[in-house]
Amino acid sequence: MLVLASSCRDDGRTLREPPDGFEGVSISTTSTPEEGEEPGFDTLAPGETFPPEETLPPVETTEAVTAPWADGDAIDARFTCEADNVAPALSWPAAPLGTAEIAITLDDLDTPTFVHWIIAGLTPDTTSMDEGIVPIGAYEATNGLGDIGYTGPCPSAGTEHVYLITVHYLGMPTGLLDGVAGDELYASIVTAEVASAEVTGTFSRAGG
Repeated sequence: MLVLASSCRDDGRTLREPPDGFEGVSISTTSTPEEGEEPGFDTLAPGETFPPEETLPPVETTEAVTAPWADGDAIDARFTCEADNVAPALSWPAAPLGTAEIAITLDDLDTPTFVHWIIAGLTPDTTSMDEGIVPIGAYEATNGLGDIGYTGPCPSAGTEHVYLITVHYLGMPTGLLDGVAGDELYASIVTAEVASAEVTGTFSRAGG
């Protein structure tokens, strides 16, 4: 799917609730020691201030994904079933603090059950992918055609579909491997996602 969060939301950005284990840890106190009592973990000496609450850094919103087409524009046939059917080069903003892994999905918003592309295992410092290249250490799910990896837009003749590419920032690794079923990897991505960035595009095929 190729639409930036902007095409689906007010500001083109999405922010998901962090997974279990990402809640902030806080320590605070308002009590003061009784006369003769030594200041302890939950007490302060007169005039003493407690350190600020200790929390994990907040997850930051992200900007749009950059694709070979502008958000919402037509996708070049090169990336579809009518030509080379190769995964496009992409770039995206640096991952928020707390990201353990990056994943990318391509969805057909008009046929959401068909798996076009799910790739995960990208390191948190990754901010781009070259055309048709799977980064070292990354792994891909089986697509709707039964192959591992990418298969591009291919709507029925005479129709136009909207596609969404999403970069998912995950708070924990999925722990899965190459060739995993698309629905299994997607479920793991959704569970671990703490933020995302998106871009959309359209593709149509001439009638038969």
